[in-house]
Amino acid sequence: MIVLHHSSDSSAAGMHPSLSAVRLRGATKRFVGLGKKEVLTALDSIDLDVEESSCVALIGSNGAGKSTLLSILMGTLLLDEGVLQLDHQDVGEQPSWKRADKIALVRQNPEHNVLSALSIEENFALAIMGRERAFGLRRYDRDAVRHAATQALAKFGMGIESRLSEAAGTLSGGQRQAVAVAMAAVRNPRLLLLDEHVSALDPKRAKVVAEVTEDIVRAQSITTVMVTHDLSHALKHSDRVLMMHRGRIVMDLSGDEKNAIGFTELASRFEHLVGEALPDRTLLAV
Repeated sequence: MIVLHHSSDSSAAGMHPSLSAVRLRGATKRFVGLGKKEVLTALDSIDLDVEESSCVALIGSNGAGKSTLLSILMGTLLLDEGVLQLDHQDVGEQPSWKRADKIALVRQNPEHNVLSALSIEENFALAIMGRERAFGLRRYDRDAVRHAATQALAKFGMGIESRLSEAAGTLSGGQRQAVAVAMAAVRNPRLLLLDEHVSALDPKRAKVVAEVTEDIVRAQSITTVMVTHDLSHALKHSDRVLMMHRGRIVMDLSGDEKNAIGFTELASRFEHLVGEALPDRTLLAV
């Protein structure tokens, strides 16, 4: 569950602080446009608590701030104003490499998630060393890495676990995304970020990767924030759906309300709130 509010007093919103894996207060990020005359506010003073072990979907129009919020959580962008806490520790000024042992990211493009020239086994070794923050030159425990990789990959039913010695570049896009999710799983991160991680796949592979991803995060109780343009994916694979528009969270759905709402009603409610329709890409994905 996420509790969204505009007050720094979490008790007023019924939120117990110990349940928050991620906390944002007054989160603001601006970008200067061309000519340095126009300032774009990508995140507009967002207050947000993400409950431990929950899965949260971010949806909305292009430029709504979804990817910016993910980048802020990852540390590839830093806040201009506000506070970001992970497990009650202030990480707002930490770059991404300092958060690498706690946060894992699966990107939209399969080619960006694995090192194609390395074997699948070697990719897993790097993932495990990242978890342990052990990037120095040293040999890895091959038996342990192969066991972890085999266990994680077998869940996808693609046969990749029998190809650990092959170069990751020989895999299809769907297989690479399966490897990326499996590598994130063996790291057992405190926070998993999914940036439209099935949108580049064919429908059959997308369904498999989405379902196994959910199985993994549920089994390992990994707090997850995912960006998606697919309303069906958001409603089916998350505990809570947050709809963003122009740097703000304009809709917050969970529980029975999330489970009962239809796509037509959701699109209509969004249009009523912001005065414009959802983008075609989002509606066509349903």
